[in-house]
Amino acid sequence: MKARPNRSPLYHAFLQHEVAIKRFISRFLRRREDIEDVAQETFLRAYATEQGREIQQPKSFLFRIARNAALNQIARKTNQVTDYLEDLGVTDVVGGCTAEEEAAATQVLGLHCEAVAALPPQCRRVYLMRKVHGMSHKEIAKRLGISVSTVEKHLIKGVMDCDQYVRERGGAECAPAKASRDLRSGGRA
Repeated sequence: MKARPNRSPLYHAFLQHEVAIKRFISRFLRRREDIEDVAQETFLRAYATEQGREIQQPKSFLFRIARNAALNQIARKTNQVTDYLEDLGVTDVVGGCTAEEEAAATQVLGLHCEAVAALPPQCRRVYLMRKVHGMSHKEIAKRLGISVSTVEKHLIKGVMDCDQYVRERGGAECAPAKASRDLRSGGRA
């Protein structure tokens, strides 16, 4: 019988708290794949750090890394959506506003970009094709090889999820209603 390698306190802490760590990550991310990726990244970062020094409080250390990794994931997705919108020239949503209104609208735009980035991939594709590219339901269905009713379901989910995301993070009171309507319509009047 082979002797098992000595496992570190951090390794044991991760195994003991893995479910709680994933539940914690799910407060930031929704997709199961993203949660799994961030949990794995959490362990790998913690393990790499442990090779250079002793970790005094492994559980706290793991949760801190999980939080940072989840926030990094959100930032990456937000940047992808923002870059995509900038490439399309859609970022000039606000025109003729006061500096306060523009700042509030910019804040809502940032929240909206985060919300779009958090949508499931197929829902996000449909949402962007409709709201950014202005494609019809029929065109989207044909391009993605799905039914028109599936396109409509994705759009309803996308709009509802994005509105809820913005409301939950304070977007409802930080921007004029017009800016919020403009964002939902994809920046078109």
